[in-house]
Amino acid sequence: MGPTGVGKSSFIHDSVPPGSSTEVKIGHGLQSETSEVQPICWATEDGTTVKLADTPGFDDSRLGITDTDVLKMISTFLVNEYKEQRSQLTGLIYVHRISDTRVGGTSKRNLRMFRKLCGDDSLKNVVIVTTMWDKVTEAEGIRREQELKSSSDLFKPLVDEGAVMMRHDRTPQSAAHVIKYLLGKSATTTQIVRELAEERKALENTAAGTELESEIRGLLTKYKEEMESLKVELESLKAEIHQMRRGPTEERRKTKQEMEINEVAEERQQMARMMGKLSKELDDLKRGIQFDPPPVYEPTNNFPAPDTKCIVNCSKLLQLVKKYESTLPPDIATSITSCTLAFADAVERSVKGIQRGSSALKSALASEDMHTLQLLMKADPYPRAFTHGTWVTARRNMEIVTSDIEVILSTYPRQRGMWRSNPLNAILECTMEVVTGMAAMVDWWKPVTDAIGNLEDAAHHRRGGSSFANSTNTVALTRITRALDAYCKAYSECQQTVHEAALGISLK
Repeated sequence: MGPTGVGKSSFIHDSVPPGSSTEVKIGHGLQSETSEVQPICWATEDGTTVKLADTPGFDDSRLGITDTDVLKMISTFLVNEYKEQRSQLTGLIYVHRISDTRVGGTSKRNLRMFRKLCGDDSLKNVVIVTTMWDKVTEAEGIRREQELKSSSDLFKPLVDEGAVMMRHDRTPQSAAHVIKYLLGKSATTTQIVRELAEERKALENTAAGTELESEIRGLLTKYKEEMESLKVELESLKAEIHQMRRGPTEERRKTKQEMEINEVAEERQQMARMMGKLSKELDDLKRGIQFDPPPVYEPTNNFPAPDTKCIVNCSKLLQLVKKYESTLPPDIATSITSCTLAFADAVERSVKGIQRGSSALKSALASEDMHTLQLLMKADPYPRAFTHGTWVTARRNMEIVTSDIEVILSTYPRQRGMWRSNPLNAILECTMEVVTGMAAMVDWWKPVTDAIGNLEDAAHHRRGGSSFANSTNTVALTRITRALDAYCKAYSECQQTVHEAALGISLK
């Protein structure tokens, strides 16, 4: 990606091995040669198939193609590659001219759209390729390269997230160096693909779509203000003509002002046409992209495995309490132990409730019967509602204990190392780790409960027939039950583990 004229097609041309039949068009004029996403393929010496996709720039020089068209082209290409598993995306290349004395609005706009399309998670797979090094001196090029790399509104945010900068000197060797580097990276999924293919967002609601909509609306507001200004100017010129007296001088002035009126009127008409095009582009963005229906069945569980560090840290915390029990304030030891045991009991109850709910959901999945799903959701809301009654409460209670320890520690004298050697410091650090683990599990549950909520909404609004309307419900229900089973497996021994760690601690 990159603005028009920075050398995207030239880079691809230099990347293709000699003797390949692949043809790459390269523009030499002001008009862009790239009016669609053009994938170029070849095989390396070890048999790896390389595919580079040349993309049109945003705010490009082609007639009849809008930025919305460009966004749709790139998004459609990336989503189709992802859904049909044609290839794995291992690299994203942003091309920039090192010869540019200043980075203008068009370049910054392309860079913003590039970031919104990629997302921060994919920036580690990005190479910023600088071109046109033969147009600058070595010292000048190095200075600009450093400015680009250190500027917060240019490439610094990308570099901070793992992107690298490389030079292309119009030789096959420098292009091959970039390709080889990217082939060594692990595959990534861009933000636009996650939003469109996985989260099923409308194009206008994606990060790139929102950015583009904001820019279009900004231009419409600007043109509207300019139209109002021209209207006032036009009325003023007409009023002046109306007040003129007859006479040679006045006639000449009148003719001149009539010409100015025609120029202002033509400028307003041209601006109105531009506003009409922008409004049409905005409507086109809202219409979005029509993709093929989702696959019939995708067995992969997208939710990560639940983290069990929280239980490990709870056991560690109780062991510290047991070790230093005689030197701890009695209320602190009691609070920690009571809080931890209550948490373990609540998690145990949650596991039993989730097992019951998961079993019920599996029966609905087996029959693919929406009526059964509606009844089950209504009769047993536990899988969705429990997290705020278990993990959120547990985290809040442990945060209170942590705060109490901090208050007590603040009263100890900080001298001769006595404060640092206080056992409460070790216990405080451990309670903080427990809180962090509990917070991580609250975060883990959020997408699961959101998915259950979406399924509840789908069941509630289902009309006309009781079977699942499409494979979306089957896929969602499969993912949810697998996530619930993973949770039960991870925390089924929670109560026993924590109670064993608490043996020997006397509660006062």
